[in-house]
Amino acid sequence: MSKPRTPQARKSPAARSVDRELKALERRLTRLQVEREAERRRFNRQVLALRRGADRRLAAMLKEIAALRHHEARAEVLARMVAEREANLAAQERRIAQLETLLRNPTHLG
Repeated sequence: MSKPRTPQARKSPAARSVDRELKALERRLTRLQVEREAERRRFNRQVLALRRGADRRLAAMLKEIAALRHHEARAEVLARMVAEREANLAAQERRIAQLETLLRNPTHLG
């Protein structure tokens, strides 16, 4: 009995060399596809991390802006209160001056 011949055994040495090169290229292509997919996942993780960081910084800036607006509003209220108080004090000073004038000149008391 003779041994069954495999397809590899029937091929010429040049054909077997081409087959080996083809298999090597297929393995390399598979490896490169796996590396590309890993690189794509790594890049996506980096992008997500950068976005989260940017979102945190934006949230902190918005919080700071809100706090500054609150302080600005309080400062405006206090400035208005001080202006009203100064106006009241000026009116009281004028009234006191009038009364002192009347006290010094009793003829105007009528």
